Amino acid sequence: MSQDRLVESLVQVKELVEECIRLAGRGKARAAHGSADPKRPSKAGLPEKILALRDKGFFSQPRTGNEVQAKLNPTYPCELDRVLMALLRLMKRKKLRKASKIVEGKKQVAYVW
Repeated sequence: MSQDRLVESLVQVKELVEECIRLAGRGKARAAHGSADPKRPSKAGLPEKILALRDKGFFSQPRTGNEVQAKLNPTYPCELDRVLMALLRLMKRKKLRKASKIVEGKKQVAYVW
């Protein structure tokens, strides 16, 4: 390989590395501000959906798992056992508090904030 060809190749590699570094820096800035693609909805999972309800004041009164599932069902349909497990995990992370609520004469576990 000639000296000129080697220098050309190294210049191309340098330009590619600089472009990658520039794009990686832009990606970090986007990640700090939210989704990289503003048209695509965020991939908020079940815990994030429950926390959004909490932030809107849904848990100002004690809510059972059935009530939470009923509230989430129109926008995020999922099984009751998944909702119950997510509520339990959020309670363990101290994002919700455990309470009790009487429903149809029976004491049930509820969550409040």
